[in-house]
Amino acid sequence: MLRRRRVLITGIGIISPLGNREEFWQRLIAGETATRRLECTETERRFWPADAAGAPAVASKTLLSTLQESSRDDLIPLLAEPVIAHALAAALEAVSDAQLCVDGERVGCVIGTSKGGVHTLQQLKLKGRQDPNDLDSGSTVPPDLWWPMIAPGGAATAVSSLLEARGPLLTPVAACATGLASLVRAAELIETGQCDVVIAGSSDASLSPAIVASFRKLGVHSRQLDDPASAIRPFDRDRDGFLVGEGAGVFVLESGEHARRRGARPYAEWLAGGSVADTYAMTKLADNPEALCWLISDVLRRGNLQPGDIDYVSLHGTATRINDVCEMRAVNRAFGPARKTLSGSSIKGSIGHLLGAAGSVEFASMLLAMRDSILPPTNNLQSPEDEFEIDLVPRQARRRPAQHAMKLSLGFGGHLVAAAVRNCR
Repeated sequence: MLRRRRVLITGIGIISPLGNREEFWQRLIAGETATRRLECTETERRFWPADAAGAPAVASKTLLSTLQESSRDDLIPLLAEPVIAHALAAALEAVSDAQLCVDGERVGCVIGTSKGGVHTLQQLKLKGRQDPNDLDSGSTVPPDLWWPMIAPGGAATAVSSLLEARGPLLTPVAACATGLASLVRAAELIETGQCDVVIAGSSDASLSPAIVASFRKLGVHSRQLDDPASAIRPFDRDRDGFLVGEGAGVFVLESGEHARRRGARPYAEWLAGGSVADTYAMTKLADNPEALCWLISDVLRRGNLQPGDIDYVSLHGTATRINDVCEMRAVNRAFGPARKTLSGSSIKGSIGHLLGAAGSVEFASMLLAMRDSILPPTNNLQSPEDEFEIDLVPRQARRRPAQHAMKLSLGFGGHLVAAAVRNCR
């Protein structure tokens, strides 16, 4: 039987509504919230509801100059699509953080997204309404770039091209579990010996009238918009859904041997990850959370962990009425008596629901929590349900060392993903 290789995480890059990696982290543990009313152009205002709110990502200030300095002018037009720009900026931050020189066919790239270039589609739709017979006239984006900017694989291709990563190039699509699913796939590429290094994560930019309207129709979008900063209330009795955010989280994953040879200092060791399906409904988990409970137990088993070994779990926590209950029931059952000493939090109250980027940015916050022994808060949590028995770190960050942690991501359509890591700092 082939011996699976160790996987280490050596670099983190983040683009989020609260900023890049370190700014994001400091503002997150300070309890800041990025959700706010959206600013729209006069043309866009015709399509947005008057109370539209969300959490736009803070764009990178250095990405354009970096591309110019690297003579990659061919990638500059693609920055008009945020899902690509966010992925490129986060990837560059991750590679710099890892002090990695990308070289060769043994370096893979796994960057997922839930939909592709929604912003570009929206702009083309608006322009088509103005003049359907002359779609490309006056457009800032050449027509030959429309497909690379719209395609789900556009961000992965751009990152792979910029970094000259010539190994496997993949784009997982698993709804709101995309980010964590991408990391599971990346770890498998290293464990099985296909790659020594993988640049992995996800990006999403879905603040568009069509996406927000669809979530409203589904009944999962918060309507408590008098104060958008307090609208998302994970695990609270008064929760009624989420607001959409945007961003990207990208990581450098390496084999243990590769990291050792170059003297890298890892954040964490990947212990196990996996996924299952919950096919109960498009937007709801089954009342009996058997699938998620089994997945948590299976990841613990394959990671050689006992429930009591996990100090912190980064929860999905969308603040929807049904799914928060189902997630917590699965956690209570899978961890058993160990839940009494378990801490967990959802950061969606701080940054919104980043959809395809949620799993990767939240995974990054978990690694930073382990690095600094500070657990991020579940913002806006005032009155948890009685059956939510674990410590949910309400409203204020808390100091607590975490040697082992688990991330859960639950995507619409039945995508359930979990992963466990060990602290290396």
